[in-house]
Amino acid sequence: MALKAIVDTRFYFSYYNPENKKIADWSKRVIQKISQGQIKAASSTITITELYNTMGKILGTDAIKIRIASAKSSNIKIFPVTEDIAELAGKITLNTPKIPLADAIIAATAIIHAKGTVITDNEHFKSIKGIKVKWLNTL
Repeated sequence: MALKAIVDTRFYFSYYNPENKKIADWSKRVIQKISQGQIKAASSTITITELYNTMGKILGTDAIKIRIASAKSSNIKIFPVTEDIAELAGKITLNTPKIPLADAIIAATAIIHAKGTVITDNEHFKSIKGIKVKWLNTL
């Protein structure tokens, strides 16, 4: 089975601290499908940085380490930033300058490895050519 989606950092925020029951139920179903091998998904190593930078300030680094291990044990692969990803992310930031560099790296990872599909509700991903955003819908 080919990689179906890149899991954006925003998904982890919603999974661990859902805004409402609809998001809680949906995010749990997504993780269950990934764990059972029904969806093949991955995240970028930059997501690890973002989790430490945001959740780490609130929860501490030990909690983030556990959450990353949990993602990996749920069959979420972690892709490193390769030269190809770095080059494409740089081009994305040139073409859409309001995109934060971390999100450009996540988008480039999705374009190269997952046919451009990103699991996120982050609106600015929609402005990146070649990206398909998935949120609260079937994957």
